[in-house]
Amino acid sequence: MSASADPRATIDRTEVRGTKAQRADALHDLSIAHVELGHLDVAARLARRGLRLVGEARFHLTLAWIELDRGRRRQSLRHLDLATPHLRGRELARARCLRGLHLAAEPRLAIAELTAVIRELKRCGDERWLANALVGRGIARCNAGRLAKAEADFRNAQTVLLAIGEPGRAAMCLHNRGFVAMLAGDLPLALRRYEEAAKAGLDSTSKPEALVDRAEALLAAGLTTEARRVLAPAVELLRRCNRHVPELAVLSARCALRDGDPEPALKLGGRDVEFQLAAGELDAVAAHRFRGPVQTRALGWLAQARRSDRRGALAACRAGLKVLDEHHGDWPRRELTGHALSLARTAREVLRWSERHRTSTPLPPDDPGLARALTELRRARAFGLPLEALEKNVRRLSLAAGPRAGAGEAVLPDLPLVSFVVHGGRTRAVTVVDGRARLHELPDPAGLVRESRLAVAAGRPVPVLDLLPDADELVVIPDGALHGMPWAAFRPRVHVIPSLRHWRPPQSHGERVWVDGPRLTHGEVKALQREHGGRIVESTVESTLRGLEGAGIAHIAAHGHVHPENPLFSHLELEDGPLYGYDIARIRNPPEVVILSACESGLARAFLDAGTKAVLASVLPVPDALVGKAMAEVHDRIDHPAEAARAVAHLGFSCYGTGTRVAACSAAANDVPVHSSCDDPTDAGTSTPETTTSTHGP
Repeated sequence: MSASADPRATIDRTEVRGTKAQRADALHDLSIAHVELGHLDVAARLARRGLRLVGEARFHLTLAWIELDRGRRRQSLRHLDLATPHLRGRELARARCLRGLHLAAEPRLAIAELTAVIRELKRCGDERWLANALVGRGIARCNAGRLAKAEADFRNAQTVLLAIGEPGRAAMCLHNRGFVAMLAGDLPLALRRYEEAAKAGLDSTSKPEALVDRAEALLAAGLTTEARRVLAPAVELLRRCNRHVPELAVLSARCALRDGDPEPALKLGGRDVEFQLAAGELDAVAAHRFRGPVQTRALGWLAQARRSDRRGALAACRAGLKVLDEHHGDWPRRELTGHALSLARTAREVLRWSERHRTSTPLPPDDPGLARALTELRRARAFGLPLEALEKNVRRLSLAAGPRAGAGEAVLPDLPLVSFVVHGGRTRAVTVVDGRARLHELPDPAGLVRESRLAVAAGRPVPVLDLLPDADELVVIPDGALHGMPWAAFRPRVHVIPSLRHWRPPQSHGERVWVDGPRLTHGEVKALQREHGGRIVESTVESTLRGLEGAGIAHIAAHGHVHPENPLFSHLELEDGPLYGYDIARIRNPPEVVILSACESGLARAFLDAGTKAVLASVLPVPDALVGKAMAEVHDRIDHPAEAARAVAHLGFSCYGTGTRVAACSAAANDVPVHSSCDDPTDAGTSTPETTTSTHGP
C-alpha cells in the first residue's frame, strides 16, 4: 500500500477500465485514496474487488491496513498472514510495519520491531512508509512514557512527509506532537500545536480522532461547551465510517456530566464516568503512579485513591496534585480534588479541599495575536456580522497563549469567614470565627438568592441567613447560585472574594481615573471628577486600557452585558465597541479599586484575577436616576470599599475582593492551611465535627 499526495485528485481522475492489470491498478489506487480520506467502507469494497479480480497480495496488505484502522485486529492479522508469503523487498517491509503497529499493547516489542523496520524502509527508499513506521514508533513510545523520543519520531515523520509533498499527513504529525505535549501536562503547548495543525491542513473529516484529542484538551482547560461542540462532528464522522474509538463515549459523558446532564453517564453504568474502571482494573492503573507521563502518574494516584480507605485516599489525592503542580498539569486535577472533597468530614477539611477544587476561566497573557482577534470581534459586532466563529478564534488563541500568572498564595483573612462549596448535589458552608471552624448545610441556595434579590429590589430587608457570623464585617466566598446574591445587604461590611487566593493587602493609591461610556443619560462622571479630582480618559478600548494601568481608583460608567457561557466575553460598552474580559488580561498593572457603576457586566472576577484588590459592582439593573447620588456616596467612603458598597447595597451593589481600609490578613499557614499539597487535610485542628443545617426566613 502506498499513499497519494492528493487523494481527492486521484479519485477524480481514476477510472476502472482497460486490461485486467490496469483495472487492478485503478482499484488499488482508488482504495488507498479513500483510506487517506477516512472512507474505510468504500476503500474496503474497492480492495475486495481488486482481490477478486487478480488475487494479488497487495490487496491483502491494503485490507490489513483498513481493518487495523477500524480496530479489527483479528481480521487485519488474517490478511497479513495471507499476504506475507507472497511479498518481497519493500512490500515485505510494509507488512512488517503493520505487524509492528499491531503490537501497540506491548510498547517495548512494538518499538523494537518498528526500529528494525525503519532501517529496512530507509534502505529501500520507501519514504511514505518510513513516515508510517516513524508515526507508529512514536505512538508506541507515548504508550511507554518515552515522550522526548516520541516527539522526535513525530517531528522526523513530519519532515519526511513535507519533503515528499504530503502536507495533510504532515499536519497530522504536528497534531501528534500536540498529543505528546498533552501527555506531558503542557496544555497550552498542546492546544497551540492542535491549532497549528488545523491551519496547516489537517483534514479532521478523514481523521476524526484528531477532534477527540482536541475535545479532551478543551475539557481539561475547563471549556466544556467548546469540547462538546468539537465532539459532536467526531461522533457523526466515526459512525459514518464505521470506526470505533473506545474513549469517545466516556469523553462525551464526561462533558455532559460537567454540564449537569447525567443521562449519558448513566447509560455507561453510573455517574462516576470521570474515572470509570472496574475494581480489577484499579490495581493496574494505580501501578503507573510512579512512572510515565504526568497525566498517567496523576491518574495512577487517582486509582490509588479510589481503592484506598479514607486516610489513604486523601494522601493519594495530595500526591496526585503534587505531581500536577510540579509539572503544571491540569487533568485529572478536579477529579482528584473532587474525590477528596467527597471524603472531607470536618470543617477544615472541607475548607482546604474546596479551595483546591475551585476553578475559573484563566486570564491569558497580553498576546498580540489575541489583541488583533479581539479587534476583529469588535468590528464584527459593530457591523452586525456573525460572531460565533470569531469568538471561537479568540478562545483558541487564548488557550494557546497559556494562562497568565495566577492570584498567588491563599491567605486567611483576619475577619470572620464564610466559605460556600457546591459538590455532589449539596451546598455546604464553612464558617471561621476567632479561629474556630464550623460546618453547615444550606438546603435551598437558589431560593435564598431569589428571595434576597426580590427583597432588595422592593426595598425590603433581606431574609435572615442563620449561618452568617454576628459581625459587622465579614468575608464571603460564594459558589454556584450564591454568586448572584446581593451580599452587601446582609452586613455593614461584606467582602466577596472568589477564593482565599484573592484576598490581598492594600497598596499605595495611584491617581483616580474616570471612564464615561456612551449612551448614558446621567452626567455622573464629570460631576464626580470635579469633586474628587483625577482625569477623564477617552472611552475607547485602547485609551481605557492605558488609563487603567497603575490607577488607584478607576470609575467606569458604561452599560454592561453578561455572556452566559464564557465570562471573559462579558463586556462593557465603550465608544468603539466592547471592552471584554479578555482585554482586561492585557493590563499589566491593574487598578487597585474598580467601580462599575452601570448595570451588571460580569467583569468583577476578571479584574480580581488580573490583580485588582476590590471591585464594586451590582447584580441588579441600576436605575439611571439613582446613579449620581449613589456614586457620590460611594466615593465619599471609597477608602473602605466594603463600607462604600454598603451605602449602595439597596441597588444590588457588593464589594468583591479585599474591601478593607488597611491590611488585615495573615498567612494561611498560621491558621488554616489551604494551599500546600504537603498539608495534611486530615488534621482537624480546632474545627467542630458536627454539621448544622442553616435556615432562613423573613
